[in-house]
Amino acid sequence: MQQSILDSLVGVAALVETGLVEATGFVSKSDVGLLAVTCDEETWREADPDRVVVSVFGPEALYRFSGRCELRKGTVEVPHGVRVERVQRRSWPRRRLDMAATLCPLDDAHRVAGIPGRTVDLGVGGLCVETLRPLHADRDPVVILTLPDGHSIVARTTTVEVEDLGDGWRYRLAFGHLETRDANLILALVSD
Repeated sequence: MQQSILDSLVGVAALVETGLVEATGFVSKSDVGLLAVTCDEETWREADPDRVVVSVFGPEALYRFSGRCELRKGTVEVPHGVRVERVQRRSWPRRRLDMAATLCPLDDAHRVAGIPGRTVDLGVGGLCVETLRPLHADRDPVVILTLPDGHSIVARTTTVEVEDLGDGWRYRLAFGHLETRDANLILALVSD
């Protein structure tokens, strides 16, 4: 695996699975292996180190590392030589942007309740938004964006992932169907 890809994964969220045992954490560099994951808690007492799967949600793809790993306290060392699978690849580039965004779960056909937030990144395929409050509806939200040039975009999204940050919430959202005008506005913004 290319070193530049590994470097882009440092600090990124990861899910570690060892049979029935799961833990979340963040990727860090490893002195002895491919990478390490520092987990939120130690849960390895009954884990099988021969059957470890580490899923890393990178900026451009979801990477899955599987094989024998070293399980030490709250750290998982992923050695060189494990199986690496690129599970997902984004069709459209994303750009880190900090803009106001409102997530609106449609409670019913007549009422819309918005949760304000800020974008982390944006692309034609979707966006990542952080909010201070969680969405309370089980439905996928509509997102309202006001671009720096003053144009507004209102679009339906599908929730890909929700993460509790402790002091807020992070929503990874995929656009369902963007109007051509909206797609062109976003493409122009992320291409600058």
